[in-house]
Amino acid sequence: MPVCKNCKEEWRWIETIKKSLTLATGMTCPYCGKKQYLTAACRKKSSLSILLIPLVMLIAILFDNSSPFFLFFLIGTGVLVVCIQPFIMELSDDEEPLW
Repeated sequence: MPVCKNCKEEWRWIETIKKSLTLATGMTCPYCGKKQYLTAACRKKSSLSILLIPLVMLIAILFDNSSPFFLFFLIGTGVLVVCIQPFIMELSDDEEPLW
């Protein structure tokens, strides 16, 4: 779980999910109110984990699988990616460039 760099409090899982589903670049700490940003390494890991969804779609196209099992597997992969995100999140006080 992410830890605020200002107050050193660990965020709860549900708080992290709520904060990460916004499009804002920074997230406000629920404990101290200071703005926190994802580290560059964390953003790279997150983008790689999100690539699992198109990969599952590509595999289904290659194997010509149009069964309901594929749809269940695709939705399950999406839910898994969202649920895992808080565990790979790392916070920083400053917004770091990716490169």
